[in-house]
Amino acid sequence: MAKANKPNGNIGGTLGLVAGIVGSVTPIAVELIDRIPKKEEVGPSEELISMPELCSKKFPLKMEEAKELLESRGLKALAIEVRIRDACVRYKDCFEFQVVGTDRKPNSKVKVGDTVIVQYVTQEVINESRLIFEKVEREKADAKQAKIERRAAQMEKIKTGTAKTMHKAAEAIGDGTVAVKDGVKKLVTRDREKNKEKENFDE
Repeated sequence: MAKANKPNGNIGGTLGLVAGIVGSVTPIAVELIDRIPKKEEVGPSEELISMPELCSKKFPLKMEEAKELLESRGLKALAIEVRIRDACVRYKDCFEFQVVGTDRKPNSKVKVGDTVIVQYVTQEVINESRLIFEKVEREKADAKQAKIERRAAQMEKIKTGTAKTMHKAAEAIGDGTVAVKDGVKKLVTRDREKNKEKENFDE
């Protein structure tokens, strides 16, 4: 009868040792894995996108076009028209419903789902802005004309003053000439009288 193999008494000890090592290593491995920096997960509501430009001078948009553009980027539009009392020269060349301002800067970061305030102008505001522009231009023209007239008046005054001065100078020169003539005449007459007296004395 064959003799049964007797189990090695060291196997149990070996398995216990391995189990102990694994048991002690596993918590360390888990801790190391936990310490590895994880990429921050961004939920749909926290996703950031660039704010599109809505007020380009080269490519102006209507309110509806701006709304469509914002919605295509996952944003909401709150349309607000410019009040008539806020009409100014900068709106004079706009077209009706043109977007003229927003509360977000182009290319700034916004969250998907955010609401963007979009300001646009109506034809009434455009017309009022043109009237303001015409008024400003008239005031400029009037001021320019008044300046020209003041300058002309000053030149006329200078010209008149110069003419008077020259006239007075001419009169003074004329009076001086007469005085010189009278003086010469008196001298000649006096010399003649002296010569006549001398001739009478000699006789």
